[in-house]
Amino acid sequence: MEESDIKKRADKERKRLTKILKEADVSKNRQDALADVVANVAWMKVKLDDARAAIKTAQIAITYDNGGGQKGIRENPLFRGYESLWKSYTVGMTKILDALPPEAVKEAEAPEEAAPKTVLSLVRQRHG
Repeated sequence: MEESDIKKRADKERKRLTKILKEADVSKNRQDALADVVANVAWMKVKLDDARAAIKTAQIAITYDNGGGQKGIRENPLFRGYESLWKSYTVGMTKILDALPPEAVKEAEAPEEAAPKTVLSLVRQRHG
C-alpha cells in the first residue's frame, strides 16, 4: 500500500470524525484538544482495515524454527499486532465518544457484537 493512499484514507476518516464532532456541537476548544486523538484514530482505522485484509486468509498459529534447534507453533504476529492496534483504536474512539453529548453517542455507537474484543472473538464471529 502506498503511503499517499494511506494518507488519503486517513484524511478522509479524520474529516468524517471531525464532522461528527462539529455536527454534535462539540466546542471548538474541545475539538482542538481532540485533534491529535482524531488524527491518530483515523490512521489506526486505516491500518486496521489493511491489517484485516492481510490476515483474512492467514493462519492464527504458525510454525517457527529459530535456527537454534527450537521449533514449534506460535501465535501469528499479524494477529497480535491487529489486537494491539484494535485496543488502542477503541481507547481513542472512547475519548472521541466521551466528547459527544449523550444523545449523539447513542446514534454513533455500533452494536456490541460488531466490535470484537480480541482477535480470537473476531475469528469466531467470522467463522460461526
